[in-house]
Amino acid sequence: MPTSEQKQWARENYQGVEDSLKTAFSPDFEELDEDGIRHDVRQSIKHGFFAAMCSSTDTTLEEKKKFLEIACDESRGRILVGVNAALSKIEDCLELLAHGEKVGCTHAFVEYPRQLRPGSEEEVYRYLRRLVDATRLPIILYGYHCPALRQLHSSGILLDVFDRLADVPNVVGMKMTQPINVGSAFELCERLGDRILFGPANLELVPILAKNYHVQWVGQWVVESLQSPEKPYLVEFMDLINKGKLDEAMTVYWLMTPAYKYVHNLQESFLSKGSHPWAHINYYHWCVGGNGGLPRAPAQSSEEAAILDEAGRKGIRDCYKKIGIATVEEPEEEFVVCKANYAKGIRAHNLTRTPLYRQ
Repeated sequence: MPTSEQKQWARENYQGVEDSLKTAFSPDFEELDEDGIRHDVRQSIKHGFFAAMCSSTDTTLEEKKKFLEIACDESRGRILVGVNAALSKIEDCLELLAHGEKVGCTHAFVEYPRQLRPGSEEEVYRYLRRLVDATRLPIILYGYHCPALRQLHSSGILLDVFDRLADVPNVVGMKMTQPINVGSAFELCERLGDRILFGPANLELVPILAKNYHVQWVGQWVVESLQSPEKPYLVEFMDLINKGKLDEAMTVYWLMTPAYKYVHNLQESFLSKGSHPWAHINYYHWCVGGNGGLPRAPAQSSEEAAILDEAGRKGIRDCYKKIGIATVEEPEEEFVVCKANYAKGIRAHNLTRTPLYRQ
């Protein structure tokens, strides 16, 4: 693997499980809830995650900046903090990258916007290269079947573009999306595997690819769905993978399988549309001690958004039970308003609205 300051840093530090840290809001959804964000940073540390990617949705650029400031301040070097600079406008991406570097973020995630329609691969390369060159932060790319790029390659993954980017000193890794085609995953590893680290969101690929490539981390998805701080199965799984103990790792994999299948199926249909079941994801966090709380109403219509109903909540709790994890016993109202807000006496009737939630 070629050496650079950032690539060497990644080989030494980017190992294990990375959390996807979510924003928390005030009862009127008009401001960020700092106490809730700080609670979740501490919770990520309790889980044994090596990093937390600040993935805020339906927030303004200024709120995203504030989110990074709070997370970096709370981390105090105890966990790596990443800036998600996958925004629709490149000017916002550049501003967020600069701010993240300024306030203490350790790495960043970038992607090509799905709403753009480039005329050539060179145009895509120049766009991503502009982001990569704008910062000294180690960069994680996104390996997914981008609909905007299918006019240039049937897979939506531009191997030649990624091949060129992998040579850049601060490009250190790639997250492979959950529903990635196995053939695409193989091609990416073959072409880039000597230069960057891979983090497959599809756990079935981890032990297979780890035999031959630099697969030493997973994350930036709802990793809490497979563990609790008391029973950190996924962290143990990746620790065994990194030690080359694949047989023992598979024992943990099969233990997690009932819960993994459920969250895999839950997310797949939304990922194909460029969305996520945000309320469900927050519920996963809360079930094992996280802040929880409802997200802001997303920009898409309610028909496209995932509504967290009683059946969905029961399905999530049942999965934890199947893998031997005890969930929190607090009332559901605590999830609705966030753990931090509930502790302050705030209740559901104080909320101005309850988007994406149904009793």
